[in-house]
Amino acid sequence: GFSSEEDRTAAYGQAKENLARFGLKAIWNEEVFSHKDPLCPETAMDRPTAFADLQRAFQSEAKAIWAIRGGSLTLELWEYLEKNEFSSSQKPLLGFSDITSLHLYFNARGRPTIHAPVLCFGKDAREDVNKLTSLNDAVGLLMGKTPTVACKGLCPMNEEAREPFWSKAPLFGGNLSSLHYYDSVFGRSSLSDHFLMIETIDDYTRIDSILSALRQGAFFENTAAIIFGFLHGKSFEDPLFEAVHQRCKFSIQKFSQKIGIPVFEVTPTEDGSTFQFGHGDWNHAFPLGTMAELVVSEEEGVTLKISAS
Repeated sequence: GFSSEEDRTAAYGQAKENLARFGLKAIWNEEVFSHKDPLCPETAMDRPTAFADLQRAFQSEAKAIWAIRGGSLTLELWEYLEKNEFSSSQKPLLGFSDITSLHLYFNARGRPTIHAPVLCFGKDAREDVNKLTSLNDAVGLLMGKTPTVACKGLCPMNEEAREPFWSKAPLFGGNLSSLHYYDSVFGRSSLSDHFLMIETIDDYTRIDSILSALRQGAFFENTAAIIFGFLHGKSFEDPLFEAVHQRCKFSIQKFSQKIGIPVFEVTPTEDGSTFQFGHGDWNHAFPLGTMAELVVSEEEGVTLKISAS
């Protein structure tokens, strides 16, 4: 959402500049933001307008649908997607955070999407996204130049993740809060055997509670392995980064000891040399709803390869 007209203008400007660097053109419907949502009139359009705009975007001449921001109240679109005939072409959808709700909807129906930085992250009109993240890898996936994403630097978080392991399965996931609501709506995981990527930005106790609730329910019953990204939005430059990251790591460790399936965590590096995703400095793009291969061996360590098709 946008906090003001000035904020929206700056966000549009940043999105336009980001895409222009790759020879891409941004188009959007200005009129939709005149339809304010009664609950969040400062930041969001109402749901019927948002749904109609999404459907119109898929039917337009646009080559891809890329979120500018995370998407306030995007979860409510599920109701419209379920109850209305949604006509959509096979256009790529890109974004993360609350956009996870749309990733899940399309992925569960066999439609691949791309977990990627939004085109304007934060409230300032900077040319970077997620502070340091380059859009190169997202555009590479979008343009079909990256057949496989190799995830390096994954750290085993429990004994199951240290045992020799090989598996091939579809990859799903995204924001933890959206996954939690998905579980609430459908009662139990409706996804087939799969790997799950998880990121969020939330209070530590809430993260711990959501993971505990999902674990005690049936949500992870079809999950072959879990990969955690950042569970916070602290920058490496923040003096509290290490303390906050360790608290989140403790929540992952606590969860990992009880879940009974392999759990991995990304290894944060300031130069972005390892695979990282979430609301932190680095948010490397990867496909969702496609096949991935996970290998754990004494010789090679942990290797996750995600197919782009």
